[in-house]
Amino acid sequence: MDPAVPSGAVPSAASPAAPGAPPTDAGPGLRPLALVAFVLANLCAWSAILTPAAITLALRVREIDPDGASGSLSLVAAVGAVFGIIGNPLFGRLSDRTRSRFGMRRPWMLGGTAAGAVGLCLVAVAPSMPVLVVGWAVTQLGIQALLAAITAVLPDQVPPHQRGRIGGLVGMGQGAATTLGTGLLTLNAGSLTWGLLAPVGLAAVAVGFLCLVLPDRVHDGRPRPPLSVREIASSFWSSPRRYPDFAWTWVSRLLVFMGITILIVYQTYFLLARIGVPAASIAAVMFGVLLLENGVSIAANLVSGYLYDRAGRRKVFVGAAACLGALGFAVAGLAQTLPVFLVGVTLLGAAKGVYVAVDLAMATDLLPAGRAEAAKNMGLFTIASLFPNLLAPMIAPLVLAIGAGPPAPGAPAGNYPLLFLTGGLFMLAGALAVRPIRGVR
Repeated sequence: MDPAVPSGAVPSAASPAAPGAPPTDAGPGLRPLALVAFVLANLCAWSAILTPAAITLALRVREIDPDGASGSLSLVAAVGAVFGIIGNPLFGRLSDRTRSRFGMRRPWMLGGTAAGAVGLCLVAVAPSMPVLVVGWAVTQLGIQALLAAITAVLPDQVPPHQRGRIGGLVGMGQGAATTLGTGLLTLNAGSLTWGLLAPVGLAAVAVGFLCLVLPDRVHDGRPRPPLSVREIASSFWSSPRRYPDFAWTWVSRLLVFMGITILIVYQTYFLLARIGVPAASIAAVMFGVLLLENGVSIAANLVSGYLYDRAGRRKVFVGAAACLGALGFAVAGLAQTLPVFLVGVTLLGAAKGVYVAVDLAMATDLLPAGRAEAAKNMGLFTIASLFPNLLAPMIAPLVLAIGAGPPAPGAPAGNYPLLFLTGGLFMLAGALAVRPIRGVR
């Protein structure tokens, strides 16, 4: 038990019940030019990692190992996910410790972008699968360092009464990242190297602009613990006993993103096996589905951030969004026609948009130790949305095997309605997980 915390108190960065914690009000907020640069850099940073993860990495794997592409892609994705989970909080911790005349975040933004570009160059020229795996691991480490530093700008420089709106803009970046990346790919569709490097090149321009206009935070000069194995290990831990509010927020995000990951990974197979979309038409149908889903998500993201700041209430938005997601999964999972499935997807898009914006702002309000370890704790929060990339593919085959239906052209056999209903249960559990939080209303 921390001796600075009275027995029975619930420490929280959003409450005076955390004696000795640095203040969480970051001041007047970002100037308009810096805000625009912050939102664009966040969008481009996510595009640099999500575009290859969703599209070009699979094509590159198929070039190198056409016969074993499925297994090789799973290996590459799993290794990348592990390095991403390690990298974000680790580089966040190092960013919090940085004492540089250039600021605490700029060096990691620029260095992370450069490392990500080097990794993607390795992926582009890799002659074998081992080299590609190394390249993707370097990419994950670099881009996660960039994301850790950018995400920390929210608690660093945005006051609580603006975090819903600006958190909505930041959350929109993750939702729109693959749309931006796909647009870049179409400019030179015949070049896989262009597809790998164009998003990170655009990120380099956006991050460079942000570093020019951002009044970066400078370390307060307080003594730092020596950089030891224990100090590094602490990058991956925040005591749920001392900071239960932050822990419940983390659990809620993990559960909700389990549902979101199931939707992202398996909705193509659902359309083929359950709705009966012909394999020849699946690309066009999926384009329409994703356009609807992401469009609704972005709109809900922006509106909910504004309402969140006006209402001054946190938990009700997070819980309602997760419940709406559970309803969307139920509608989509029980659908037998495409129009009904699209109704479910619309509900899921709205739920995802609201949740990502509001949950990010709420987590910023509840950071352990306030701004003192902002990047490290925001990194911990981020990995709650990365873990499902490992967990969902382990759980889904077990669910799909229960009462599995016949295979469809292009889709393996499986009980896809039950899988979608399981995704809804994850979302509902995520809504219940915010109920014990006491640091915000």
